[in-house]
Amino acid sequence: MTRLEERATQQEVQLGRVRGELAQKIELFKKTQAELIEDAADAYGAGFEDALAQVACVHPEMDLSPFAASKRVVDGQFAPII
Repeated sequence: MTRLEERATQQEVQLGRVRGELAQKIELFKKTQAELIEDAADAYGAGFEDALAQVACVHPEMDLSPFAASKRVVDGQFAPII
């Protein structure tokens, strides 16, 4: 094998190693991203429930059943979040 062929072989081996490392990092990124999305959704839900608890504390007679984190107000009416 010539020096050039040896170097090409070494470069191919290194490229394979780098591709493997990249694949691992991509998987770690996807896992971390999914965990962050789940954590954000959990925090949103917990914050909404805390807000409802505060309203119930000030207005214990109020029916809170129409309120849900899965709804929004559109033209003065509750509408599901799409």
